Amino acid sequence: MKSKFKCICLTDVHNQQSMLDYPTTLRESMVKAVEYGVGEFGKFNLAIVGGDNVSDYPYWNRSCALPKKNFLDIKQKIVDCTERATIDGKVLYVAGNNDMILGDIGTEENLPYNTTEFYYTGPMIDRLGKLGDSELFTVKSIEKPHEHPYLNAFHYVIDGIDFIGVNIDPNTAFNTHDGYYTEETIDWIDSKLNEIDADKNKLIFVVGHLSIYHRNNLVVEKAKDKNIDKLIKVLSKHKNLFYLYGHVHGEKHCFTSTEQAVLFLNEKGEVLETPNNSTATLVQMGGLRPFNQIYYEKDGLTGYGGGSEKVYHFATGTCKLSQYLVFEVFNDRVRFSLRNTGNLENYEKEFKPQEYDVFLK
Repeated sequence: MKSKFKCICLTDVHNQQSMLDYPTTLRESMVKAVEYGVGEFGKFNLAIVGGDNVSDYPYWNRSCALPKKNFLDIKQKIVDCTERATIDGKVLYVAGNNDMILGDIGTEENLPYNTTEFYYTGPMIDRLGKLGDSELFTVKSIEKPHEHPYLNAFHYVIDGIDFIGVNIDPNTAFNTHDGYYTEETIDWIDSKLNEIDADKNKLIFVVGHLSIYHRNNLVVEKAKDKNIDKLIKVLSKHKNLFYLYGHVHGEKHCFTSTEQAVLFLNEKGEVLETPNNSTATLVQMGGLRPFNQIYYEKDGLTGYGGGSEKVYHFATGTCKLSQYLVFEVFNDRVRFSLRNTGNLENYEKEFKPQEYDVFLK
């Protein structure tokens, strides 16, 4: 049975420290994910980039100094890489919490700029199309009022399938590590979902960086976002809605079976581990960077990484442990497949975690 839509999801690549010295260096796990994904599945109808493209420059609470030309350089490398995975360059981007905390202090030579900007300046507006006023919810940053607006939420129809992107609010992200989805953003999503899915059974993908529920060493945990209960209530009303997320990744969040990356909600907003009596489905998109140095090859980069002297940054090296997600849409189901890019035992690129089918209701 041939799928009618294929998508590759790439999240939490965390190009960091000396990787962001100019010219920038794109993490190899992202490059390999595209290469291996296309090699196995063929070109995709869509790629999703789930946020945290950059981070730790060198510490999240001491950021704000990444030169604009550095960001534009790494942005172009991300765009070029992900577009290679697709049939016609369609890539949907959402912002991670680490993306929001770079470049937010300007100088006379380096005016403030939006480090999450993949719409107004491209490529989304060019590849996916310009959105009407009713299809996006924007805010202006208090810290950076001269920038393009930030997309807190937006709606695209791509090859006949509805996608809603939800982004962290800049005015919370600049003051906290994780940031939040605001109540106003969730209200907009609720209204949009009710508009496009009045019967509550349409196939819809909501893509955001932050987790709602996730498995930490196979123990189900709830996110700490203060508005998460409001979002759960909104999503759980829709029977064939899939919420795709990143944010939780690395050695505690890699799986040997795709089923382990999938959770369910019922109409009461309670989390379920099986699809029985469920409504919305929650799916973790993997993660392209681990944390502990034992999960890297013995390579790295030497660079300034935001400091005044060059330092060898081991964790900028090639990841032994990283995963990405592929999903395929069929007439009666959505099939999810986690895949590996490294060579860690039980997580080698040759080992393919068992796919998992979620049947439409």
